[in-house]
Amino acid sequence: MMKKITPDLELKTPRLTLRPVRMGDEKEIHEYAGDKSITMMFWLPNDTFEETLDFVKTYSAEWEKPEPEDFEFVILYEGKIIGGCDCDLSHSEDHSYATLGWIIHKEYRGRGFASEAARALIDFAFSNLTISRVLAQCDCRNAASFNVMKKIGMKLIDDKGSRTYPKTGITSGEFTCELKRENFR
Repeated sequence: MMKKITPDLELKTPRLTLRPVRMGDEKEIHEYAGDKSITMMFWLPNDTFEETLDFVKTYSAEWEKPEPEDFEFVILYEGKIIGGCDCDLSHSEDHSYATLGWIIHKEYRGRGFASEAARALIDFAFSNLTISRVLAQCDCRNAASFNVMKKIGMKLIDDKGSRTYPKTGITSGEFTCELKRENFR
C-alpha cells in the first residue's frame, strides 16, 4: 500500500521544485520534448504539439487516480519548467519496484539538475511507495544519464540489454542500474 499522494504534491530541493505534470504545462514541456536532437530517449521526441498535449492529458489524469501507477513530474528551476522526471510502478506486476527516468532541457544540462531531481524522486519513491528498489535504464551511448545513475548511488546490474526506438527502428545497447531501499541515504 502506498501513502495517499495528491496532485498538489511538491518536492523541494535546494534549487528545484518537482510537481505533478498538469494541464497548462504542454508548451514548456514541448520545448524539450519536441527537441529532435534527443535521440536517446525511448518516448521522445514528440514530433507534434498534439503528441505533447496527449502526454500531458494522460499523465495529469494519472495523478487523479485513487492509486496512480505512474508519477510524472515537471522540474522547475526559477519558476520555469526545465525538464521532467518519472517514477513508474507499471513495469512491476506486484509493484515491488519502480522505474525512474529524467530529461533536462538542453539549455540546462551539465549543471547537476538531473542528479538533484533524481535524488528527490528516489526519496519520494522510498518515502511514499512500498517498494524495495528502484531501477533506471539508459541507452549505452548516453554517458550523461549513466553518470547521473552512478552519482545518485545506483549500481549497474545489466549492461547486456537492448532497446529499439519505435520511430527510427534503430537498436542500441541499454544499461540497467538499481538502488535498493537498504542502500539509500
